[in-house]
Amino acid sequence: MKDLFTFLNNASDSSDFKANLSERGGFITFSNSGRRGGIKFFQIGLDNILQTLKDILNHIEIFKDLTEYEETPWRNNGSEYFTDPVANANSTVQTKPLFSTLSKVVMWANQPKLDDIDSDEEICLDKEAIEITIAKLEDVADSFRPLKKSHNIVDDNNSRQQIYYGAPGTGKSHRIKEQLEGVPKENIFRITFHPDSDYSTFVGAYKPTMEKDCECLYGKDELISKLTELKEQGVTYSPQKFGAKYWYSLKQLTLADKRDILLACGMSDNYTVEFDKGIAVGEELLKGTKKSRIVYNFIPQTFLNAYMQAYRKPNENVYLIIEEINRGNCAQIFGDLFQLLDRDENGVSEYTIKADADLKAFLEDEMGKDSDAIKDGELCLPSNLYIYATMNTSDQSLFPIDSAFKRRWDWEYEPIKYKNTDWVIEIQGETYSWVSFQKEINRRIFEATSSEDKMLGDYFVNPSDGIITEKMLLNKIFFYLWNDVCKDGEGDIFKISETEEVSFSELYGDGGKQKLISVMEFLGIQKIITDVEDQKNNNENFDEEVIDKKHLKVVFPDSTILYSKNSVETLVKSINKIGPERVANVGIIMSGYKFVSKHKITVDEDASNYGYSQKPLNDGYYVITKSTNLVKQKQLIEISDKLSLNLIVTIE
Repeated sequence: MKDLFTFLNNASDSSDFKANLSERGGFITFSNSGRRGGIKFFQIGLDNILQTLKDILNHIEIFKDLTEYEETPWRNNGSEYFTDPVANANSTVQTKPLFSTLSKVVMWANQPKLDDIDSDEEICLDKEAIEITIAKLEDVADSFRPLKKSHNIVDDNNSRQQIYYGAPGTGKSHRIKEQLEGVPKENIFRITFHPDSDYSTFVGAYKPTMEKDCECLYGKDELISKLTELKEQGVTYSPQKFGAKYWYSLKQLTLADKRDILLACGMSDNYTVEFDKGIAVGEELLKGTKKSRIVYNFIPQTFLNAYMQAYRKPNENVYLIIEEINRGNCAQIFGDLFQLLDRDENGVSEYTIKADADLKAFLEDEMGKDSDAIKDGELCLPSNLYIYATMNTSDQSLFPIDSAFKRRWDWEYEPIKYKNTDWVIEIQGETYSWVSFQKEINRRIFEATSSEDKMLGDYFVNPSDGIITEKMLLNKIFFYLWNDVCKDGEGDIFKISETEEVSFSELYGDGGKQKLISVMEFLGIQKIITDVEDQKNNNENFDEEVIDKKHLKVVFPDSTILYSKNSVETLVKSINKIGPERVANVGIIMSGYKFVSKHKITVDEDASNYGYSQKPLNDGYYVITKSTNLVKQKQLIEISDKLSLNLIVTIE
């Protein structure tokens, strides 16, 4: 069996439509026949062809009768059923060249059975033949995957294509925001993928717009000049677009005049019908007015705007941020841009791609014909263009990311850090630790599912004041748990005892609050004793000095109780029991100093008299004790939450 490279070369010798496989990059370059004035070349990736063959297979009942080439049904069905944007566009613009290329690929996979087929006029659409072609083409496409190992983000701070993934609410977007702090807004471009996202909404496309008419009638010579200019720009459907744009002037001309214009521009006089289509569109949409006209302009979207900015500012980094990347069909959205994601050691695309005529014309107009952004009519990602994306692992996406796409990105898992230790949950006067709730729920989710995908991230909710209200708890957190986690009875979360379960609706209405509290108690969520805080918030005459005359009390899970008339002593004993090194690693900071460390603050640096308050701990550590009882309580609660100690810390 001849390989695809050799087969296409040989098959092209007897075909009006050439097709050649690139030795690098997995692209097929194919051409038109040249019968209408000059041979033009186009590129399509093996992945694009694969998707097109799959589309044909999925709609085999429609395509099976189209084995002989007929332009209209192939153009119309390609436009409707080809989901790949490159193939879809070519099906309407270069219908027969695409048909011939597909036929050659099917012939190659089924040789010698189909050797006698004339690829320019017919194609084998037997279901088995298409399935064989898909299978064999998959192997060829895989052979072009990059051999270099992707950089690890931990070792490479300059990763240019990075996906941050993890459970919902872990702070993936926040992580990117922090990294881009200080970057000018004009250098950050953001887009969110969704099921309706496609190549045109990501890159750009021609769109019809209404434009004021100058109410001038253009003569035949002027129209010849304008059509010539449009043609030289490589605009697709130029006769139709020209007809729509200058419909009012063309409508005044005779059929002979229209033919003269086409012939003067090196085009067939048969295109007068395309003029008439454009005239009809222009006249219909403008409702007979002379004050407006329809024009087609290329409208750039997020990717192209970021791409141009990177070339405009070669000495600055430009960032393209893609939120929820797995909620869109990446193969459809990126199209042939997929090939650009292979970067060399300098961060530049290893393989360039040919821009289609519309995109080429737009970039040359915007950036200049000599710009590196469209050098030799090709696209190439510059080293200063960074692409960051986020992905929720819990999303039940309709569009899973294929392995070929994944290989072109660096990946970094964003773990749950349990860092919002000062957040609380309030239910009918009772206050619970958010971190205690978060940890217990996540433990139960993992035990039930053996997966971290559905766990509660640190920012699953984001209360502005750190207080998660009963309403927020029910309508955001418990609603998610009921519908996405416990819908099949998993998790043992909706219970008030080992034998008694509650439904989601029972948490509302009469007795709902009490049942919600019972659920929290069943889960063993740490209750925070906030009598002192309540007094502070509700009593105008509250005196914090009075509180400091009370004493810190710490209860450990092993029933150890540390309580004395000296709160500093209780604090020191508590930290020694926990372990000074463990507490130091929590990383509590007080006015620039570490709360627990081996550093003894000297007189020279002691601007806040913290040095005088340092007390020695075991193993050569010191703790800063210059704080109120309220602060000490909060510090111990934070330590308890971050180290999962389940301490009960009160002031009595």
